[in-house]
Amino acid sequence: MTTEFRVWSLVFISCIGSRLLSTIYYIEDLDSLRFALSMVDYDVAKLQPHFPAYPVFCYIAKLLYAVIHRYAFAFSLIGGLSTFFTIYFTLKLTKIQNTTLLGKIAIFVVFMNPLLWLMSNRYMPDAMGVACLLASLYFTTGSMKDKGDFRNIVGFLLAGILIGIRLSYFPLLVPALLIRLKHPGRLKCIIAGAIGILIWLIPLLWITGWNALITAAQTQSHGHFSDFGGTVSTNSELWLRLTKLFESVWADGFGLYWSGRHLITVCTTIIIAVLVVSNWRTLKKWTTEKLFGDDSLFLNPIFMGCAVYLVWIFLGQNVIYKSRHVLPLLPFFAVGIAFACNRIVGTPLNNRLSQSLAWGAVITFFFCYSYVSLNMVVQHTKPTAIAQIHEYLRDKQHEQGDKPYIVSVPLIKYYLASQAVEATYIPIKSEADLAQLDELETGLIVIGSPLPNRKPKVEKTFYHNPYVNRMWPELPLYEY
Repeated sequence: MTTEFRVWSLVFISCIGSRLLSTIYYIEDLDSLRFALSMVDYDVAKLQPHFPAYPVFCYIAKLLYAVIHRYAFAFSLIGGLSTFFTIYFTLKLTKIQNTTLLGKIAIFVVFMNPLLWLMSNRYMPDAMGVACLLASLYFTTGSMKDKGDFRNIVGFLLAGILIGIRLSYFPLLVPALLIRLKHPGRLKCIIAGAIGILIWLIPLLWITGWNALITAAQTQSHGHFSDFGGTVSTNSELWLRLTKLFESVWADGFGLYWSGRHLITVCTTIIIAVLVVSNWRTLKKWTTEKLFGDDSLFLNPIFMGCAVYLVWIFLGQNVIYKSRHVLPLLPFFAVGIAFACNRIVGTPLNNRLSQSLAWGAVITFFFCYSYVSLNMVVQHTKPTAIAQIHEYLRDKQHEQGDKPYIVSVPLIKYYLASQAVEATYIPIKSEADLAQLDELETGLIVIGSPLPNRKPKVEKTFYHNPYVNRMWPELPLYEY
């Protein structure tokens, strides 16, 4: 048994064990609800889950659920496996040996990444999508020499499968795929990609039906780009989108300082800034050679893929309220941070004091980075604001046995009604809908904004950390 194999075995056990220990046992938001419902009844027409249906992720999750009978564990198990393969292919892409100091630091930075850990426990396919994306990228950007055809075929096969896991990640792969198609063996690659798609498309058509799938695709696509998707067409404040995109990488992605965050994030930020700035030239050179090879930076498929993906999510995804869209980019930044850490402790310095200070800075970064990540993970195990409201209403219903009127936006109504909170729901889409409440004086529960010209008998506000989940981090509830 080689040392490399032992290291990978330890990483594998750590990824699975840590994600299972941090399993969440509540429905944290609307997207998670749809995937949880798909474990019981996979029905794209009912938005369980919503289009593009995520068939590969759901099929694997349902298979695990059928074996272990706990869908929460099934999602965490997939998250643990995804974390391992994300680490594995990140190191393979960057040609880093896991037995080196740089390799061990890179493993640590990716393993402890707060957003990756949170998403590996969330009832969603994002973590699995990142793992598949990196694997496909590794095989399609590998050497054209030894076993080049086989590598390309595997890469295109995984690209087809990726579309069935997380379609929105596919733009990052497009430059690498197009460049590979310029070389011999393109027909084999195209066939492999088609097979990767057919693996999940045929069962999906059999389960859903052609007409129902087309209708769901048209409805969801129109809604995403024209109504509720948070794209640039519906949220056109470009500066806000840019700052939120940066915040997603900076604060959500690596737990660094942002207004209102814990002071320990200042420590992490300062150390990372010093490490990266002091090693900028060597970091830039190493990144170009290791990650981008001999190609020109702006013509390299990985660099172009990241650039295309950034433009795509900036224009076509909800970067204002959902930080998870930056997840595929984080492994590349993590490697840069790992290199900066390795550079300062791995380079011989003039005296022992300087070497001790260098190690002290890196160890302090490890501690602060881990503290933020673990704190976020612990907070994630506790219910979000909307989940707290669900628990509150459920307990209230058990105690009093009555059936209240619940006033909320349609999404909150769907969340509560899908989890058996019995009530007469009054969805509010505009202020004009409030007129129907004039005849109701008591037994009224309002979630969101208070009713005008009325004084509530009970007023409660439910919170969760927005860096755990940006969706509805603060929700007030009023009882009349």
